[in-house]
Amino acid sequence: MIFSEPTIIDTACSVSSSPLCYKNNTQPQEDFFCEWKDQDTSQNVNYTLFINSASSSYNSRFEVRGSLYRDLPVESLITTRPLEIWVQRQEGTKICTSPKFSVTLINSVKYSAVQIKNMTRSAGTLTLRWLRADNKGADHEIRWKKINASWQNETFVTEDSIKNEVTLDSYTLRLDHYSVYQVQVKRRAKQSILWSDWSHIVDIPLEVQQPIVNWTEKKLEGKRAIILSWNVPPAETALGGVIYKLTLALPCERKTKTTKNTFYKMLITYSEARVSIVAINNVGNSPSQQIIIPPVEHLKYCHTNVVSQGRRAYTNRTHCLEWYKLIDGETRPVNVHTSSSDTIEDIKKHMKEFVRYYYFLDTGRNQRRRTTFMCPIYSAEGAPIARPQNITILNETHNSVVLRWRSIPVQDQQGFMQHYVIWISKEGHREAAYHEVPANQTSFLLRNLDAGSSYTVHIAGQTKIGAGPNSTANFFTIHYGLSRRNTIILTVCAVLLLISVAFSVVIKRLRSKLLPVIPSPVISVTPSYHLNNQDMSVASEEVHNVILLYQKHSHRPNHEQSTLLRDCDLRVCEEEEDEETEAHFTDLHSADQSSSFPNIICKGKTLRLTVPQLAAEKNQREVNEEVSVLLYRDGLSLENKGLENEVTSLQVS
Repeated sequence: MIFSEPTIIDTACSVSSSPLCYKNNTQPQEDFFCEWKDQDTSQNVNYTLFINSASSSYNSRFEVRGSLYRDLPVESLITTRPLEIWVQRQEGTKICTSPKFSVTLINSVKYSAVQIKNMTRSAGTLTLRWLRADNKGADHEIRWKKINASWQNETFVTEDSIKNEVTLDSYTLRLDHYSVYQVQVKRRAKQSILWSDWSHIVDIPLEVQQPIVNWTEKKLEGKRAIILSWNVPPAETALGGVIYKLTLALPCERKTKTTKNTFYKMLITYSEARVSIVAINNVGNSPSQQIIIPPVEHLKYCHTNVVSQGRRAYTNRTHCLEWYKLIDGETRPVNVHTSSSDTIEDIKKHMKEFVRYYYFLDTGRNQRRRTTFMCPIYSAEGAPIARPQNITILNETHNSVVLRWRSIPVQDQQGFMQHYVIWISKEGHREAAYHEVPANQTSFLLRNLDAGSSYTVHIAGQTKIGAGPNSTANFFTIHYGLSRRNTIILTVCAVLLLISVAFSVVIKRLRSKLLPVIPSPVISVTPSYHLNNQDMSVASEEVHNVILLYQKHSHRPNHEQSTLLRDCDLRVCEEEEDEETEAHFTDLHSADQSSSFPNIICKGKTLRLTVPQLAAEKNQREVNEEVSVLLYRDGLSLENKGLENEVTSLQVS
């Protein structure tokens, strides 16, 4: 007898959930897919998937070895009736069964997770877009939150499309304009009970702003090195990354470049280049920033035979010819002509006569492209149709003047100006002097003219075809003598001299009034030569009391009544008629004239002193100041002070 190993039924099964059987779209011919979960990850485990119908005899089982899913052909299933589905797990002799799952398979549709393709954030709104499943509408659930906040949920339904075309489902949220968010979306078919998985969490940054672009230029031989740089976006804008799309509009070519850097280096020719920069983040694009790199400065003349040399430049080479009609003869227009096949001879056929054009001839490819020639050009030249304007006569002297005028506008030149021609003639003479002035100058110095004469001058522009109409001006040279400039200089110097003299006088007067001069007494020492030849006697010294008497008068004293004591000379008027005393006094006086220290011996008498006519007295009358008088008695000096309107008397006792 053969005994089989007993089977053990395990009631606590590791396959704790029912299997899910579904298809990914609503197409009838779509196969189904069943999956389940096992908490035990042991190896060598077999599974059996059972599908039974309670209303019919339909019973099916599908063996699965070592995996947790099974594809089921739609042909082997009943999709329109309720079915019971479960999984049996067997590991060795242990068998367990999962819970049963009842479902009608035609309604068991599980869409794939939403893949958000596009997001646009603007003015506080966020619009999400994704591809719809089966090109049909579906039920949706969306949830969003700020960073480190809780989720908010909403459900919505999208409708089926009218036409059989691939369209996008979309939904718009109202969000805080200055906050960063996270968003997820899931969906399910309208007749299904199964939701799709949540989409990946998508970060929603702030709107990206237009970049602020700066550029630098370094001129090389035939080309320019350009470095574009722009500001770094803030972290709230750069969440999820920012890329920059550059569109380069160059002569005969257009390029598109992308970069994650905040700078871009490129080489361009001497022609104009246009660059547009757009910043792109997860929620949209910034406004385009347009950068125009102007061409190098236009040349006024072309000094080489560009036609012959240009023919050699684009022979057997890739070239680009750009040309345009100059606005007002100098400015580049917005729209220009370009060609990679025409030659200079070809483009001249389509140019207007007597009109200035400009062209650039670029040769080479990519980084080697450079400008070979750039020149103004005419298809045909003519003489100028306008005359120089605003002739001005400057700096006239007796034998020279300076002429100045305004240049002829480029659009009126009708060709390349070679020079300005000047004819000058003196009144009463038929001969005219001829001068040529370079075309880039608008002034000229006429020399060797006759003084005090009248002249007529004519000025015109000239091309290789001939001279155009002229402008006329008359002027006079000044007579011999001081020129106008010298006259002005001398007049100014004289005025300045007069002003300085008047100013000095005013200063002196103000000083005399505000700071008057205080006179000091003058003591002159009279040399006594006779003392050297006579014997000196010992002088005795006496002490006397001196009483100063001040007599005020209502009227101004005369010069004879003024008090004076000057140069140590005293004139004493004594009323006493004593001849002896008078003789004695006279002897003393004569002896004291040669002495440095006169003595006064009038005892008990009143002396009236007379003041001579001095310049100091004039100052005394003006400023009413004190007068100092020195009195001497036996070698002693006394100080007498009196006022201007007083007569001073000395009483000697």
